Amino acid sequence: MGELMHHNSIYEQVSSEKLYAHILKTEGIKHYKINPQALDNCADYLAAEFASYGLATKSHEFTVDGAPGSFRNIEAVLGDQSKPAILITSHYDTIDSSPGANDNGSGMAAMLEAARVLAGSSLKKHCVRFVCFTLEELHPRPYEASYQKLRECALVDDQRRYKTNRMHQAVKEFYRAFRMSLSKGSGYGAATASAFAVVQPGLETHEQEYFRHIAGQFAELKGPADWIGKTAIVGSTLYVEKALEEKIAMEAVLNLETIGYTSKLKNSQRLPSPLFKLLPHYRTSFRKMAGDFICVVGDKNSRRLAKVFCRQCRLPGIELPYARIALPLDFDGIARRIRTILRSDHAPFWRTGIPALMITDTADYRFPFYHTEADTIDKLDFGFIRKVCQASVAAVLELDARHR
Repeated sequence: MGELMHHNSIYEQVSSEKLYAHILKTEGIKHYKINPQALDNCADYLAAEFASYGLATKSHEFTVDGAPGSFRNIEAVLGDQSKPAILITSHYDTIDSSPGANDNGSGMAAMLEAARVLAGSSLKKHCVRFVCFTLEELHPRPYEASYQKLRECALVDDQRRYKTNRMHQAVKEFYRAFRMSLSKGSGYGAATASAFAVVQPGLETHEQEYFRHIAGQFAELKGPADWIGKTAIVGSTLYVEKALEEKIAMEAVLNLETIGYTSKLKNSQRLPSPLFKLLPHYRTSFRKMAGDFICVVGDKNSRRLAKVFCRQCRLPGIELPYARIALPLDFDGIARRIRTILRSDHAPFWRTGIPALMITDTADYRFPFYHTEADTIDKLDFGFIRKVCQASVAAVLELDARHR
């Protein structure tokens, strides 16, 4: 009972005001091409915050083909680094047109606040690694090639806006059809062919040339998970590779990805499949399809971890509505059947068999401002973000107390 009360006093320290302040400070486009200074400033901010909590802090620097200079993952460690690690992760970059308050300012802020609150804790059998990744959104190489093709085909102006509404709509429709085809199990070649067939009838020759270029890029990807680290999720892929080389033991990962938007409106939530209505859930109802819960996604190796996290959601003072997806599949099975669930920094951990959760508000399945200019701080539910952060803090403490 005493230990439970102690854990309670720790997670109650999570502050909505501090969560808000982090996003207020870092909101804005953080993209290597469009606003590299903001990307760099955010990395500096992360490092300074971690250091102010008294944590051992370092940058994991790397270079990638297609972009000048270097990039930084920012890592801070609480406790004895020789012990097995529990990780809380997020990413701090954005796409080239979004201020990213939710994707992923919300996850980054919760990670920072978890670090502050846990910094005074004495861990028994673990250390905690707080890692914020860059280049989650898109690898510079395909980004540069795509933009150059748009310019060659005279499809964008100097502000990178499509010159016609026809092209603007065609791009959205192409990727919608592409993702739909992938979700049904198609390979990349078949998915691009299907998507191109959808948009081709309304396009002029030079516009078709651009989509053929995109199809060619995807054709270079062989297996269903070949894109991870090659077109997106770059920083975390390289981090995992480096951690394994250094023989860092990683027992559990809580990946906070777009966690800040809720809606109680009926039918504000979509699901990838009607079967998802059968998911274990708490304090939410799939009859209304309201987007009022956090989604906890785990693979075959992460079932225990998912149960631990969801148990914290039920604690007095947290009572966070959730839906739990515990897929009975390993990484390869997920890549073949439900690859859209790999769209964040948990994927490289799953690929190596490390238990990891994607903790998310479900992004574009709920958030109407996903990857748009309207992803701003005023859209976020800070009471909800606080509960997600509290559950993350409590999960770390339970994992450390109940070492297997």
